[in-house]
Amino acid sequence: MVNDYPKQVKCFHDALYRFRGVIEVNTGLKPLDKIPLEDYKSPGKMGDLPHALLQRTQGGLANEAWANTDVILSYDRAGWLTLEFLAWWVREQSRSGEQIQMRPQALSPVTGDEIQLGHTLKFVIDHFCILSHTGPEAMLTLLAARGKSLGTAIEMHTDVLGDLLVEETAESGISNLEE
Repeated sequence: MVNDYPKQVKCFHDALYRFRGVIEVNTGLKPLDKIPLEDYKSPGKMGDLPHALLQRTQGGLANEAWANTDVILSYDRAGWLTLEFLAWWVREQSRSGEQIQMRPQALSPVTGDEIQLGHTLKFVIDHFCILSHTGPEAMLTLLAARGKSLGTAIEMHTDVLGDLLVEETAESGISNLEE
């Protein structure tokens, strides 16, 4: 877990790390309106973009930013049920008008002699926001609000989530519960 994220991003990450099935979470930020449309087809750095959405709109909107939260889940019951809960939460956010989506992402099954199948699957939560010309504050505020919203959804469903959650500690907000 990277610890040098702004506190607003950490708020969202902390909510995700409440799930036992979450192995790793990372968030990046890119200005979508600065990426030429032809770059969307490029592998590598551009391979993680939400291609269908951006091609449909012919690129990002003016001053639009994209935060991508990569969530790597365990390949077990906890990971699967965490995915289902997160998919529901993202869908509900989107239905209420939030600019958010969740999608799977994986690399090629084979590269050279290396078999990657079964080792590269992750899920990306895409956050979209219009920024002012002064900086990323609007996106940071959005990510903090999403952290609070997810935390509230978790609290409302603790009876159903049960052993999918790690116990919280006063120091960190999360702990690694012994198996």
